[in-house]
Amino acid sequence: MDAGSAGEATMERRSAGPGKNIPSILAVFPLILLLANPRVGLAGWEAGTLAGFDTNVDRSVDGGERDGFLSGYVGYSRLPTGEKRWDFTWSSTLEGGVYARISDLDYVTFTAAPGIVVVPRAFFSLGISPFLEVKAVRDQDQSAVAFGGRVRLEERIRRNLYLGQYYAYTNSRAETDTFSFTEHSVGAFIGVAATSALQVELGYEFTRGDSFRTIGTSVPSGSGFGMHRRFSSAFGADVVRDEVDRHAVSLSAGMDWTPSLFSRAGYTAADTEGDLGSYVSHSGFAGVGYRF
Repeated sequence: MDAGSAGEATMERRSAGPGKNIPSILAVFPLILLLANPRVGLAGWEAGTLAGFDTNVDRSVDGGERDGFLSGYVGYSRLPTGEKRWDFTWSSTLEGGVYARISDLDYVTFTAAPGIVVVPRAFFSLGISPFLEVKAVRDQDQSAVAFGGRVRLEERIRRNLYLGQYYAYTNSRAETDTFSFTEHSVGAFIGVAATSALQVELGYEFTRGDSFRTIGTSVPSGSGFGMHRRFSSAFGADVVRDEVDRHAVSLSAGMDWTPSLFSRAGYTAADTEGDLGSYVSHSGFAGVGYRF
């Protein structure tokens, strides 16, 4: 790191330090998961593993780093029974992942999302769900606590065909401000139950908010990113926080092999545009899971 980068790194304003408390929070949350979840309605546990890839894991405007990952998770959820006009929901997930090339991105995440679903008429539902996410990353700068909420509408067109729309807000406070962000997302999707066991969904999402981006030496120090510019040892380059617009198209599918065993896969193509330029990235995953 040159002297200019070192000087700018000392200017980096750190947040209140959520990452310092993350290990203890992650130790307590599984106990909350066991004690707080109501064991009523359509509730149950599941565990699974996923393998995936990302063609621009460092969010660079100059090509980016490709990497693959392997993750495992255990979760608990309570779904609506379908017998009432409104019902409570709950989702809790503990997940960990490792990357093939950039091991500094290895992580552990806990997410909790209570919610409510309202069904004012047949074949129409409204879901509202706040969430809390705690993420510990081997690169301590990226460890964060995030909160937000999601509103989702779904319309059943036919028994095997449905449409949906949603809005989501996320506020993530990272150990280092360069990796903090707030964003607003809106999306729409269409899904079809091709068979009683196979479901396919196509979606589009637009997101506006902050994002870290890896930059080269071509971006001068006085370009307006000084307060949110930092050298990242994980990526071996400077990163800045930029305001971006992101358009993403996704295709996913899920298959129930037995009442307990299932598999799922997905692919996303995204175009991200900001003051530093634009880039197109591709990501995908495939995995298997088991319901208890």
